[in-house]
Amino acid sequence: MFWKNLSTQWERALFSAFGIVFLGYSTLLVWREQFVDAGVVFGFGFLSFVYANVSRFKRFKGFGFEAELWEDKQKEAEELINKLRTVVSIYSHEVILGKIKLGRLGVSDRWKECWQLYEKLVNEHASLGQEVDFTDLKKEMDDYFLFDMTHPHSDIIRLSISGGQQKARDQIKNEFGNPIRDSHGYQRRSAQLNAIKSKIDDQFSISKHSDLAGKTLELWFTSKDALSQHFSVEISVDDKVIERLKAISNLYQTRPVQVTDKLISWADRPKD
Repeated sequence: MFWKNLSTQWERALFSAFGIVFLGYSTLLVWREQFVDAGVVFGFGFLSFVYANVSRFKRFKGFGFEAELWEDKQKEAEELINKLRTVVSIYSHEVILGKIKLGRLGVSDRWKECWQLYEKLVNEHASLGQEVDFTDLKKEMDDYFLFDMTHPHSDIIRLSISGGQQKARDQIKNEFGNPIRDSHGYQRRSAQLNAIKSKIDDQFSISKHSDLAGKTLELWFTSKDALSQHFSVEISVDDKVIERLKAISNLYQTRPVQVTDKLISWADRPKD
């Protein structure tokens, strides 16, 4: 270890040795009362120690000793950079999410612009050598992105189930008449119908911590089977809707989402 340190810091060791020798000799000259010579030798010793630690100083003026430790400034700069990274992360988070939320008022092609802004932000910081953690921002963007891909198809599912529920409701009315001839039978059949759900409540909150597309598919197959089994009512949606929801569910399971133009087209609103 000693020889390894000596091989990498030999200049510092050499100047330190000179410093010790000069300071020792200046002490001897003081003892001999050769004060002028002692001052000169002391100066050489002092400068030797300065050169031995020159990498640690930002600036040095001379015997007035106006020196500033470079290592201390490095530590201050590092602390400042870390604080700035936090500020940049917060600011970027709010700017991009603000753009996403503003776009939800009906602006088309917002996702293309949002992802372009995100990529530009990440690339700019990378080009400056700044390591800013955008993991939380990307996660929240993915939440909105997956929700916007899912929502139009969950609406299609809801409308189809609601249509089946109305047919079942009409069937119950025809079965028990008006006035109702069998109240117990009517209540039993109504309970069967009420157990069938057509939508998932608070979808966006669910999408933030769960697979909304997967839950929408589960709702579809459960409600479809219940309408068929209890009321002989058959409902359907385009196969493309089911396939799209399966694809979005897979995206959730394998997130973070690898954004492509195709996925952007799934999430963006069509232009009016």
